[in-house]
Amino acid sequence: MSKLMSRSKSWVAFDSGLTPVSRQHLEETILNHAAKLGVKLDWLVSHQLTSGARRVAFTIASSDEKKLDKLAADLGAHFPSFAGAAELNELIDVSNAKRSGRAVVLPIKVDVTGTIKAEALIEKSAIDTIVAIGEQLPASAEIQINNFLRPIFQEGKLELYVERVAGGFFAPVERESPHECCGGHGEEAPISL
Repeated sequence: MSKLMSRSKSWVAFDSGLTPVSRQHLEETILNHAAKLGVKLDWLVSHQLTSGARRVAFTIASSDEKKLDKLAADLGAHFPSFAGAAELNELIDVSNAKRSGRAVVLPIKVDVTGTIKAEALIEKSAIDTIVAIGEQLPASAEIQINNFLRPIFQEGKLELYVERVAGGFFAPVERESPHECCGGHGEEAPISL
């Protein structure tokens, strides 16, 4: 567990260890536990760690330092960390500088359940750029969000990658449920802390 202050927000980072559950279930676990503790998350960013065993780490920012500390302690007690303080501090630095990571929670002031014009999404969120795969994003583009945004940090910007879908709309490339596979995954529940 690592903790740093950044501007008006506190940041913590933790390594989820070698847990057998998916990144999506880890995200749900963090979100559910934060809600249970009354922690308003400003940022939740996932990071794929590749040194040693592949695992997922998270950086979390909130302006409520005391509640964030409680959340971090609970998560740290539940997930055995393999990352050292230096590695976790680096994750906080790269999240804060928008150099690396995948935003699960981000500052946004729009309804994320429907469709929104691309320019409004950029104007009312922390997203800096929307990139259309395989084509130039039209100025009038409408994005079908469907309550699932996972933009990524690259080169100091938060970028959302979209692709054209039916009806001339665009949708984020990463979807909550992209396809059915071998089944049974929908039965998993978030970890209870």
